[in-house]
Amino acid sequence: MSKEQVKVASLGLFILDTFEFRNEGKETIKREESVVGGGGTYAIVGARMWLPPTKIGIVVDRGTDFPVETQRTLDGMGEMWHYRDQDRPTTRALNLYTGDHRDFEYLNERQRLEPIDFPPSLRTATWLHFVCSPTRSLVINSQLTDWHPNLAYEPIPDRCTPAELPSLRNILPHLAVFSPNHEEAWAFFGKGQDEVKEMGKKGIEEVAMKFFEEGAEKDVVIRSGALGAYVVRKGQTGIWVPAYHTDATKVIDVTGAGNSFMGGLMAGLELHPDNLVLATQMAAVSASFIIEQYGLATLSTTTDGIELWNGASPIERLEEMKKRGTA
Repeated sequence: MSKEQVKVASLGLFILDTFEFRNEGKETIKREESVVGGGGTYAIVGARMWLPPTKIGIVVDRGTDFPVETQRTLDGMGEMWHYRDQDRPTTRALNLYTGDHRDFEYLNERQRLEPIDFPPSLRTATWLHFVCSPTRSLVINSQLTDWHPNLAYEPIPDRCTPAELPSLRNILPHLAVFSPNHEEAWAFFGKGQDEVKEMGKKGIEEVAMKFFEEGAEKDVVIRSGALGAYVVRKGQTGIWVPAYHTDATKVIDVTGAGNSFMGGLMAGLELHPDNLVLATQMAAVSASFIIEQYGLATLSTTTDGIELWNGASPIERLEEMKKRGTA
């Protein structure tokens, strides 16, 4: 591995996903296995669209069943993967689609990552991403006694509850970025999806400010799907940053979109720490590539050495975002 300082790292997991599609009669019509996935993977790939592989990193628990094709895919993205070879199968999960409904479950035991599991080369990171409950986030933060990265936290959906709000209050002052989606944000205050939809953009703006009341000290970014993202830096006026895709037919699957958004956001803030809007536009571009297919976007390089994702340039998409401006 390169000795160049890593800037962005994730405690999220690397997972091999299975995508199974069933019709309304629950008959399996399509099944794809060993698709590279996991919240940490998507986040690091989102950052990879803006940073060289030597400046990002994630721990990958490589099991005894690790496919050759998967290894080839990872190798093609560069030296950003820090492997721990295991004497057990790789963590796997099922994404089950029945019509428009999606279910998720782990197919074997998942292995959590702790900050202590990071090799020294990753403990130089200036940004650390994690996805978990607020209670677990406090445990993670308590382990960062000799390493103080900027923390970018996205809460796990099923733990966005009023019962977790006390723990959230305790972690918020330690975060550089707190980024739930709009439904997760209101769920901490007991609001359901129908109520959130009815409140619309004004409700999203309202809940963002609630997190500053609860103790947030830096940036609150409410990811809001097709509406874009509402971003607020403490003491400043909130701004809406549109999503990249405006054509719904371009959206194939949103799995990993929020994670990749976080990766792009961390990369953006690393490169442009004083420009939250620009960093969020970069995040929106990262997410745009992930939602165009099931699984990760495809990386290729032109004869001129320009990296393309799904055949398109992140920089060109960012220029489009800049021309659109904010909402």
